[in-house]
Amino acid sequence: MTERVYETKDYLTLTKFFHDCGMEIEPSAEVPADIQMVRMWRVDDEEGNLLAAATLEIRDGVYTLGDLGVREDHRRSGYGRRLQQIVFDEARRLGVKKLWCSGKVPKYYEKIGWHLEDWDSSPNIARNCTGCSHRNKTCFPAILTYDL
Repeated sequence: MTERVYETKDYLTLTKFFHDCGMEIEPSAEVPADIQMVRMWRVDDEEGNLLAAATLEIRDGVYTLGDLGVREDHRRSGYGRRLQQIVFDEARRLGVKKLWCSGKVPKYYEKIGWHLEDWDSSPNIARNCTGCSHRNKTCFPAILTYDL
């Protein structure tokens, strides 16, 4: 199977996709006012079905891997790492030295080189997690950084 990786401007489709992947994102056509979208990418199969997506954003003044999602039946296929590499390359091109993320599955990120940070002293990049009633009860997100 041949897939296609490309940049997109279709925020609504990506927010629907991220929501369907289990992320606490409400589908919207508009980027929230407190987020500066830098770039967005998607991976489609040869029929045009969305398999994975990632965003590079500025949140609370820092560059972040804003969202990363892989369709459940395509996880462990390398799409997440491939998209992260694209985000890393773009961030480096922009002169970024450290990338931040809010990881819902921190062990995945740690395994590939991300480092845990203290939640309370980190920038407020986890806009949907900070006040969520599930945080540290049924969901255990973490703030992480990646040195570029």
